[in-house]
Amino acid sequence: MQTIRFAILGAGGIAAKFKDAVDRTEGAEVVAVGSKSPERAAAFAGKHNIARWYGSYGEMLACPDIDAVYIATTHNFHKENLMECIHAGKHIICEKPMVLTEADAAEVFALAREKGVFLMEAMWSRFLPHLQQAKKWIAEGRIGKIESARAVIGFRGNGKFETRLYNPELAGGGLYDIGVYPIEIVSWLVGEPVENCLSMWRKHPVTGVDENVSMILRYPSCDAVIQCLITCTVREHIILDGTKGSIEIPRSHLGDTCILYDADCREVETFTQTYPNGFTFEVAEAVRCIREGRQFSDTIPPEDTIACARIFDTVLGTK
Repeated sequence: MQTIRFAILGAGGIAAKFKDAVDRTEGAEVVAVGSKSPERAAAFAGKHNIARWYGSYGEMLACPDIDAVYIATTHNFHKENLMECIHAGKHIICEKPMVLTEADAAEVFALAREKGVFLMEAMWSRFLPHLQQAKKWIAEGRIGKIESARAVIGFRGNGKFETRLYNPELAGGGLYDIGVYPIEIVSWLVGEPVENCLSMWRKHPVTGVDENVSMILRYPSCDAVIQCLITCTVREHIILDGTKGSIEIPRSHLGDTCILYDADCREVETFTQTYPNGFTFEVAEAVRCIREGRQFSDTIPPEDTIACARIFDTVLGTK
């Protein structure tokens, strides 16, 4: 069985979670880490028992024994990093949001297709067991035709204006950081393309990034109301209402439970499955796809990442 050898590009906190997930995944290993800061790369490698570290992305990507790269840098660097990895012939999992605009998303996927490499946005939540179960209930017709969807996600930021979350130069703001989750999860559950998007958002009074975004997404058969904010911690959830019942997903993007209700709002079934690290499911998907010679994942295909970036353009006026 082919072991997929990963390198991690970027040595921040999210990279540590990915390394742990790879350690838990059969047929995968992390063999290198790279950072623009040699000190950070060396420290990360030492702490996480990684054999090699690099203070240059280019030097790392030139290594023939690296099959795939996990991009863990801040959002604003993703496109640059993606292009470099694709040109180096490496398969890629890129942290969400993969890129910031529809044009950039289309460009990187086109290049990946041309160069024959696997590319997937790290929308790890779609692979979680409870969301897979919700998708299964919908496919089985358990709630009938979906008529309405609602989602809210939010936390209180640390208020340090120089950090990534508040810095517009680092693609800060709530929509990029957490809004990507309900957009891509709800759209996947509904199973239809977004036809239109109406939105309004509040700017942070100091840095101007979006700190509270409200959206209505119109699908061919229903509408979804979505809110994401970095001003307070909310009771995160997704609710889908259909003609025969409804599904509630508490803590939707990182939870472990979904609940099925009948048409009279009576609880019918509860599904719960815990897991030590939710990133393991996306790592396993990437390993499977690479071994099978696939360029894209059916669970988070290019068109879904591109569609989400189109919503970014619409809401933030970046197009």
